[in-house]
Formats: sequence, C-alpha cells, structure tokens
Amino acid sequence: MSSPEETSQLNHLMSVIDGLRDEMTASLQELVRIPSVSPKYPGIEYKEHVGREGEGTALLADLYRRAGASVDVFAVEEGRDNAVGRIAGKGEGNSLIFNGHVDVVPGGDPAGWTKALPFSGEVIGSRMYGRGTTDQKSGLVAQAYAAIALREAGIELGGELQLQCVVGEETGDHACGTGAVVERGYVADAAVVSEPSAPPTPLSIVVASPGLLWFSVTVEGKKVHGSMRGATIHPTQSGDSIGVNAIDKVFLLYQALRALEDEWAHTQRHDLWYNGHFSLLPGAMRGGPGDLTVPFALSDSATIEYGVMYHPERSAEDVMAEIQAVIDRAADADPWLRNHRPRCEWKLNWDPFVTSPDDTISQAVAGAYRTAAQGTDFSDQPSYTGLYGVCDATVFTRTGVPSVVFGPGDLRVAHGNDEYVDLDEVWLAARTYAVLAARWCGTASAAS
Repeated sequence: MSSPEETSQLNHLMSVIDGLRDEMTASLQELVRIPSVSPKYPGIEYKEHVGREGEGTALLADLYRRAGASVDVFAVEEGRDNAVGRIAGKGEGNSLIFNGHVDVVPGGDPAGWTKALPFSGEVIGSRMYGRGTTDQKSGLVAQAYAAIALREAGIELGGELQLQCVVGEETGDHACGTGAVVERGYVADAAVVSEPSAPPTPLSIVVASPGLLWFSVTVEGKKVHGSMRGATIHPTQSGDSIGVNAIDKVFLLYQALRALEDEWAHTQRHDLWYNGHFSLLPGAMRGGPGDLTVPFALSDSATIEYGVMYHPERSAEDVMAEIQAVIDRAADADPWLRNHRPRCEWKLNWDPFVTSPDDTISQAVAGAYRTAAQGTDFSDQPSYTGLYGVCDATVFTRTGVPSVVFGPGDLRVAHGNDEYVDLDEVWLAARTYAVLAARWCGTASAAS
C-alpha cells in the first residue's frame, strides 16, 4: 500500500500531466504531420523518403531535452536518426526503458481516407486521425510527456530512465533501429514498448507476441497460346507436353497451405489469443506469361507471398519445416510439380517475445495503470493480452531485458485508411508511464 507521501506525490504528478494535455496533443499533431514513412518499405522509392524519420526523431529529441535528458542522436544510415534520452538516476533504483518507433507505413491513396487526410493529424471529437496516430507516434509522445511531467513535478528518479525513439520497426530493420540502440549499450532492468496494446481492450498489457515469417513460393509453368487451354488441362488431350499454366499449379499449393491454416486453428492455441489467430496469409500474388498481364497465354511463372503468424512457443525452424513439408506433399501429388519443384524463398523471421504476467515489470505496469485509471472513465482493472502483431520488444528480450508492450491505440485501425487514436487513451497512457517511472526507478529521496 502506498504511503500518504507517495500518494500525494503521484497525485501531484498526474495533475501535472493533466495540465500538459493540450501541449501533448499539439506535439502529437506536429509529429503526425511529418510523413516519416520507412524508406525501405516495399514498393516505395528510398530516396524520396529517407530523412523524414530523422525529422520526427528531432521533434522527440527536443521533448527529451525538455524533460532534462541528455540526448544521443545517431544513425546507422544517414537521415535515419535514432534518439536516446537519458535521465540519470540520483540514487539507487531500477533502470527503465521507454521505447517506440517513429517510422510509419505509407499513407496510401488519400481518396480512400474519409475522415481526414493521411498526414493531417486532424482532431475530430476525441480522436486524432492520420497515419501513425495509433502505430505508434501517440505512444512515443505519451512517454516523452510522462518524463516532462516528472521534471515539472519536481520528481528526481533514483534509477535511470531512458527514452528511446527508433527507426525501422515497420520493416523489421532492427539493425538501424532498436537493435542499433541496444548495440550501442542502451539496456536497462526492464523495457516498456509503446506499441498500441489493444485489442481486446484499450491499454491492455501485452506480455507476448507471435512470431512472424515472410516467405514466397514460386512455381514454373510452360507458356503457350491461350487457345491451348483446353488441350493442356483435359486428360484426353496433350497435357503438359504443350503447356502448363503456373497459376493453376500455384493454387494447388495455396489449397494445401489453407488446409494447414485450418489445422492450426485447432492445434495452435494460446490463452492470450483467440483460436485461429496463428495464420498463413497469402498477402500478395503475381503471375503471368513473362512480364505480360494479359489473359491470352498460359502463365510460365506464379508466386505467392506469405506472411505467417506462428505460436510463440514454437521455433521458426520448426514452422518452416512444417510449411515446407506441406508444400512438398502437394508437389508430390501433382505430375508436373513432382518434376518441377516449387521454390521457397524465406525472407524474414521475427522471433516472438514472451514475458510472464507475473514478472516484476508486468506487475509494475499493472499497478501503475490501476493508479492512473482511478477516477477516469476507463476500467481501473488491467487486462493481459498477446500482441496481435510483432514489435521491438523481441529485441530487448533477446538481450535479456524483460519487456512488455503498453500503449494507446488499436491495431485494428493501424495501417488502414482513417487510422486514428483516442486522445483519452494517450492521456491515460502518459499518466501510467509517469507513475510507473516514479515507482520502478524510485525517487531520489526514497532511494537515498
């Protein structure tokens, strides 16, 4: 139970945050208006976007300085700056990382946005709209203002607080972002990553994520004039001696992998996710007669790009072997594919992270949330969940830093048109981060 002195101190701290709310909203709006699209995002031109992440990072670095932090701005690739603000502890206490990424996915066609333009940061009612509002500039800003509130409330921490703004998360480019930060020596006793932690409820505490694989599967065909379609598919005709449509053949593999996905809904279950969350997404497909996109010849190549969300208790190697075995069995059952084997290319593995709900940092976030949510319109009872996607908490847990995800926003609107964040969530997140830092790091007077 908190002492009267601690209760008074935390109440004052939260009242300071309440007074900073309009400034916090203005900073978030300014950040959203910077189109800090990851320049390595597939399908965009690197030179047109490089440097915009750095502009966003500069804004966060200024906020970190306002919080009294010494700031290290550095880049692995020119124009793609990370910033780490260090608020040194005044006594003995635990160290803590607040981490978030400034890069976003492309805004897409503005005509598809019905509420506001992609990088407008327009506020309508209690929501701010724009790319990155949920994923995840609001979390970055809330963490920064939590630190600012600590300073303005006159609270000196016992242990060190690090404020980390990184690039490259949207493309798994850890070598330029969080991985580079860790490599530079910025670790701590625990980390809180400010990705959006809903669904299922706003500001859930995320203690695990799935793993993510990206692979492509390609089959070859035999190009021939489209008039030969019938002669190539009916058993009484000439068959593959004349031609083979690669699109037909790749769908045999699609069907086999779709059956595996259904099997996973029964066999790959976890208490933190709904049944069926672990999946194999055929997210992109291409095929045709050479480089043509006309339906007047049989396709000589077809490729499906898959994104795989896998169970956090499995290894990537195990999942890859299972997928490859399914593809091999489907190929063995088809006379053409038996002799013209499908080709798999494994492009990305993003390991899961797992932190027990009973871990000290998990319980500390839960306790801070209870305190911050009291008297608000939000439930003051925290909920635990698994992240629907993946995030940089993986990088910290690999290094031995226990991590959780806690942040404003909802993944159900991330990356889509009309992305938004509820500003009440941003405010409550900032209150929670501030209370957490004060308790986790300790205050100088308490630590001395």
